[in-house]
Amino acid sequence: MKRLLPLILFGFVAVGLTMCKPAVTPSASISDEAAFDSLITYIERSGDIINGPSTPALMSAQELYTHLDSGYLVVDIRNEEAFAAAHIENAVNVPLEGLLHFFENRVDANGFKKIAITCYSGQTASYATSLIRLLGYSNVYALKWGMGGWTEDGSVWAKRISSRYEPLVEQTDNMQNPAGKFPGLLVKNRTGYSILRERVQQVLADGYDVANIKPDTLFAPNHGFYVVNYWPKPDYMVGHIPGAVRYQPKSSLKRSTQLSTLPADSPIAVYCYTGQHSAFVTAYLRVLGYDAKSLSFGANGFMNGLMLKAHIHSAFTPAEIVNFPVVAGSNGSVAKALEPQVNVVEKPRGGC
Repeated sequence: MKRLLPLILFGFVAVGLTMCKPAVTPSASISDEAAFDSLITYIERSGDIINGPSTPALMSAQELYTHLDSGYLVVDIRNEEAFAAAHIENAVNVPLEGLLHFFENRVDANGFKKIAITCYSGQTASYATSLIRLLGYSNVYALKWGMGGWTEDGSVWAKRISSRYEPLVEQTDNMQNPAGKFPGLLVKNRTGYSILRERVQQVLADGYDVANIKPDTLFAPNHGFYVVNYWPKPDYMVGHIPGAVRYQPKSSLKRSTQLSTLPADSPIAVYCYTGQHSAFVTAYLRVLGYDAKSLSFGANGFMNGLMLKAHIHSAFTPAEIVNFPVVAGSNGSVAKALEPQVNVVEKPRGGC
């Protein structure tokens, strides 16, 4: 028995080691169709912000100026040179690609009443705000008109409004595509929120340049884009880009409505009045896997005169520039925003 005891003990140890060893599960990638389904199911169950009343989440310059000293934070995503030349007092400078890390690791978003993201014209800020709001940061807004509306010195709007293509707009009520397939998504993660975060991170890393388009392209023959007009019907019938198909704002891009009529295998151009609402929508569509682009400066970039004549919403005029004060200098926050990510919070802030 004495000679058997070591063998018996060894047997118990071996069994114990086997039982304590983590089970090895074979790796299995989620299919691209299942990834899309998981993603959009999570988004639509968590508030469906693109199709809800809170989008576009825009903040006026007057509101921001009034509350600068009462719990509002300003995040400026312009380049370092533009920020150093003139920015809103106490703003922090964070590049677009550093926003996710900033919100997850550098700021307690819940500690502010509202957070305003600003850029040059409000369009990139709207794009960024859409992405950050998708992750549950519901107190984040884009500064309407951007720094171009905050101060005359920073106005890009006065230089970009145009009536150049007014003679070419049409009043035809164009039909939507028949329903088709949704995009497939190649992702590493498997569950709704983790897929969403992965996609948001990728879209931020891709930058805004890949997600916008100029009017010249859409008024050229055979441009190849499925053009989405994101207006109510009365404005659409005043005049729109030839071939543009109308989608009702805040209700049409649900999986159960017209989302499936967007082409999954060809480029999409979305436009609104200013390029700000369309930037919200474009960010959302790119997260879902569509090759979508937002028309720079919206209809103000090609039919501003007609918009003013027809009293169409958000036609830009110099009266939009409020000339609030700015300060100069750099706060060094760009470097911090790009520090290696640690302790990243990979769980939803709200929703399902």
